[in-house]
Amino acid sequence: MKIVCMIPARMGSKRIPNKNVRLLGGIPLISHAIRAAKEANCFDEIYVNSESDTLGAIALDEGVSFHKRPSSLSTDSATNDQFTEEFLHEVDCDYVIQLLPTSPFITAQEIKLFTQKALENKYDTLVSVKDNQIECVYKQRPINFDQKKPSPPSQEVTPVQAYACTLMGWKKSNFLSNMNTYGCAYHGGEGRVKFLTVKGFCEIDIDHEEDFCMAEAVWSYLNERKN
Repeated sequence: MKIVCMIPARMGSKRIPNKNVRLLGGIPLISHAIRAAKEANCFDEIYVNSESDTLGAIALDEGVSFHKRPSSLSTDSATNDQFTEEFLHEVDCDYVIQLLPTSPFITAQEIKLFTQKALENKYDTLVSVKDNQIECVYKQRPINFDQKKPSPPSQEVTPVQAYACTLMGWKKSNFLSNMNTYGCAYHGGEGRVKFLTVKGFCEIDIDHEEDFCMAEAVWSYLNERKN
């Protein structure tokens, strides 16, 4: 079985311009993901999937492969389903692990564990999630608590799980089958779909400027602790 890691990235970010090449700790944001994937040592190949030759050059400098997607799949309206389907049609593999460059604190150990869970349990889709262990509502309705009962201690509240998006895994044949049947496959569709909780700093997902500020603070803290 051939396992590849796909790191999707584009240059057209509007909320944080040129986000994926912005320096964090003196290193382009995308390089943190590339280096963690390489250190995990569990992939046959690692690809940066982008329309940008600049990001392609970083990929090659870091010693991984570059898949140049069509520019039409790097717009704000292009979906994860669409660019992953195009990638899977072009790249030889049996299973793909998607690693987002916007999660710079994911560790090699966490990537390896996620990949092992997906393969050993033969999941068609594996999604990273994070626990929110607090009372939550959806469309003005309670999800994990009863408004007519006393609130339990926080550690006893049943957590609600939200997508971490840091890591996603798909069996190629199942993904393409779901795309053919439903026009989507990101969430799993038909097949064995499971969720794996991630914790700690790897939950940080950089979407806004304040996220980047928090990432810089975490980077400084981790380096001070290491030293």
